[in-house]
Amino acid sequence: MRLLSLSLEQYRNYGALTVDFPENDLHLFVGPNGSGKTNILESIALLSLTKSFLGLEEEDLRQWGKEHYRVRARMKTDGGATEELEIVSQVLPRKQKVCFHNGVKISLSQMVGRLPVVTFLPQELALFAGPPSERRRFFDQILSQVSPGYFSSLMDYQKVLKQRNALLKSIAERTADASFLAPWDEEIALLGSALTLLRLELVETFNLALREETQALGESWNDVVVSYRRTGDSRVQEELRQEILEQLKKSVERDVILRSTTVGPHRDDWEIHADGRSLISFASRGQQRVAVLALLLLQASYLEVRRGEKPVILLDDIFSELDSEHREKLLGAFSAHQVILTATDIPGSAEFPGSVFQVEQGRVAPYTALHA
Repeated sequence: MRLLSLSLEQYRNYGALTVDFPENDLHLFVGPNGSGKTNILESIALLSLTKSFLGLEEEDLRQWGKEHYRVRARMKTDGGATEELEIVSQVLPRKQKVCFHNGVKISLSQMVGRLPVVTFLPQELALFAGPPSERRRFFDQILSQVSPGYFSSLMDYQKVLKQRNALLKSIAERTADASFLAPWDEEIALLGSALTLLRLELVETFNLALREETQALGESWNDVVVSYRRTGDSRVQEELRQEILEQLKKSVERDVILRSTTVGPHRDDWEIHADGRSLISFASRGQQRVAVLALLLLQASYLEVRRGEKPVILLDDIFSELDSEHREKLLGAFSAHQVILTATDIPGSAEFPGSVFQVEQGRVAPYTALHA
């Protein structure tokens, strides 16, 4: 998949912006911190994920005081077909987000993954030291792009979870009875079992090549695997559904006290073990970076196999976050993809082997145009 053009309207710090991408596969957006470089990557990812890869809310994406934003892109598939994707989010005349594929309105679940993307953000280098929610989101963004069913189940699960937590609060305040939890428990168990099984399948897929990827990046671990951490061990959906249901029933008293659902895939976690030890317990910062980069490469391969399209690679500030050896290996691995990256300066003394755009004061233009 290749982006041909990107248009933004009232999105973040861009009132109106159109960027046409030259035919080469490497595109660099250069500008000072705070100029809006990451916003461009975020808008591209929005067309795939339908939400901010920074976890921001809709009101944070619209320009201040505006009633809507629009993101549109033209792209060429690996088969040579030209397609167009568009997202419009508005608050008036009523609050809604609408997606279009080639001008035809489609649902959010149909939109997710049509433009497959792999993203790298500086904060992901702390993926293993960060909170479990970030690791869950890492999996969710991958699986949502390849499975509309996963995305729909995830959205439904989050809604049901919110309802159950509200009910727990009412029970704690003695305005509702614990018996009211039964239908919500059934829904959480049903949706949660589907989410968990797909996450476990992703783990198995990653483990097929994780050692090879880490060794290619310079680590000599003989055994390196992703381990999924959850309560229970069933891998059959009906058995897993029953397992989650039993856990929910056993945790009612604790959940009421905490006013929060304490079991389910929203509480699961994953980690990497290298040669029998948890990565976070011994690995240096550099070794953790290698593991993150290996997962990035595996994600690209996984999306290509599942979507039938090479994903667009979005790399934020890798020149300041990665050493030259890992930058070269990463860009070399993505040499057959369209890569869009950001930096505060053009790296190196040699001519950059791609197109360069200057970002400043809500404007984007070819580097030579702003410095002629």
